[in-house]
Amino acid sequence: MNILILFSQPWRVGGAETHTEALIKGLVGHDVYLVVNHGSDEKKLGKIKELYPYTKITRIQTRGANLFKWRRDFQKLCALIKEKRIEIISAQQRTSGIWAHLLKRNLKIPYTVTMHDPWHRAFLKPLYANVFSEVFAISENLANTLAQDFKIPRESIHLINNGIDFSSFYPLNKYACREKLGLSANDKIILHVSRLSRIKGAVSLRIIEGMEKVLEHCPTAKLVIIGEGPLRLEIEKKINELKSKFENRFEIHNFVDNILEWYNASDILVGEGRVAMETLACEKPIVAIRNAESFIGVITMKNIAYACDVNFDGRDRDACTQQVALEIEKAFAVTNEECKQIANYIKTRLSIETMVNKYLTVFESLTKK
Repeated sequence: MNILILFSQPWRVGGAETHTEALIKGLVGHDVYLVVNHGSDEKKLGKIKELYPYTKITRIQTRGANLFKWRRDFQKLCALIKEKRIEIISAQQRTSGIWAHLLKRNLKIPYTVTMHDPWHRAFLKPLYANVFSEVFAISENLANTLAQDFKIPRESIHLINNGIDFSSFYPLNKYACREKLGLSANDKIILHVSRLSRIKGAVSLRIIEGMEKVLEHCPTAKLVIIGEGPLRLEIEKKINELKSKFENRFEIHNFVDNILEWYNASDILVGEGRVAMETLACEKPIVAIRNAESFIGVITMKNIAYACDVNFDGRDRDACTQQVALEIEKAFAVTNEECKQIANYIKTRLSIETMVNKYLTVFESLTKK
């Protein structure tokens, strides 16, 4: 099948990029054309071309109010679709979906739209139900939001979990990883990996607040944050305020290329989505939290299926400082045996093969119409 993946953002670091790369990896045997926005990280795109030689990359401009560039690049996409005989468009996120809809009107080509978040700033939400007829949602919560707030018919929404490349995420010796990273062998390391945006950065601040409670009972606990984004300076300021009281109990780093070693060097992770899944694959306990209002808490065999359904973004308890601290302390008590059981569960449910098969089933149904 000739598949065009339309990615209207610059290709950098994020959950949507990782999801799309997993899709590309699973589409081996197909001809894949990845379209990204100008301003992408060229080093990362070079890696995509190196790892997946069946993928061709095109750059366009979908952002900024420049009608001339929009028209030029729309014509460029039309020519690409005709020349390469594209059979289906997989649009990743809202703006890509709008472009895909316009391409369908011009060329009668089917498309799907994958939603990675509820677009908090999307003022024209009610209009999308009239535009997007086949939608993938990465969690049950998001599917419900799309149905309730966007009025997209529930039968048009397909639930699709992020696919994890389990050949890249697996257990390593904790102490060997710590030695390599320059971390103490004696600390209880709590890892948090996230884009420090308005919503996710607020979670980082809540975790920092919870650490004050954790350190009262576990003075060897240490929080390591890996992330970049708009709230980075505010988070650094909060950490600096606490350094006089809790010396050497907080670290913050930019995104890293050796994340596997950081997962394995930690005792627990506090986070959600793909980061949570990757950490669980390394047989580590996690506390699932995505927003600063509510969260699931520690993940066990009793709630892992539910956590996967909602992409580790639940509304089980208030995300107050005391509750966050309590769930962190519970996570330290999760046994190695239970971690292994959870890892085995997600390897069955969250594989790239499972994700890609769901995509292809919908793609094939649309191309046969």
